[in-house]
Amino acid sequence: MSENLIEIKNLKKIYTDESSFLTIKKEPHLVLNNINLNIKKGEIVSLAGESGCGKTTLANCILKVIEPNSGEILFNGENILNFNKKQTFDYRKKIQMIFQNPYSSLNPKMKIKETLLEPLQIHKIFKSKKENLARVYEIIDLVKISKDDLKKYPHEFSGGQRQRIAIARALILKPDFIVADEPVSALDVSICANIINLLLDLKEKLNLTMLFISHDLNLLRYLSDKIAIMNKGEIVEFGDCEEIFNNPKDDYTKFLLGSIRTIKTDF
Repeated sequence: MSENLIEIKNLKKIYTDESSFLTIKKEPHLVLNNINLNIKKGEIVSLAGESGCGKTTLANCILKVIEPNSGEILFNGENILNFNKKQTFDYRKKIQMIFQNPYSSLNPKMKIKETLLEPLQIHKIFKSKKENLARVYEIIDLVKISKDDLKKYPHEFSGGQRQRIAIARALILKPDFIVADEPVSALDVSICANIINLLLDLKEKLNLTMLFISHDLNLLRYLSDKIAIMNKGEIVEFGDCEEIFNNPKDDYTKFLLGSIRTIKTDF
């Protein structure tokens, strides 16, 4: 079996925009162009590039939220684009998302206990309520949330605490793969550092495999095993983190590295 958990081959996505001024025209817009990317088990691979380059579209294709026009996405050697309804349901148990804004991604009407129990109940992971609750206690201990917090609603927490809850929800099913889309961009620097250190700690404890999306290259250097640089829907460079930073080959990579803020993120 391949050591790659995720293999993306020749992936292409085209959107069609509509304009209703006088006449209706459909203009194709190439968002992903011939994407090839491998992610090994236990790796954190980061995706960097300017806004609009296709990072989130690629993530949504991997999550099977949107369908690409062509190409393959292999998960443990199986092409997810060929999955039927049941296979897709099972796949979504194994692959989870950490969103950018934890406040909008958590149901404001549900207590934290209900939020964490819900995925276990939907996927029928355990046979009893006692086992479900034991798993909730296990995961909140990992992300450093107290049992008393389970009685609260999302609005009662700070941004950093809400993101810990969102991470707990993403991990509750023991997924094989995590997609984290700008998960710390809404947090201040000190809280951001705490969340990144938590993710690194969880990676070691749980052998997490993750695709981490961000535009903050300082952060990515601290976090990543490998980095993929995206520009206008294409991966222009991919390699080990330090190799990318110390010996960039593509002009766009050099441009991004040259534009890093002189004030370094404190991790």
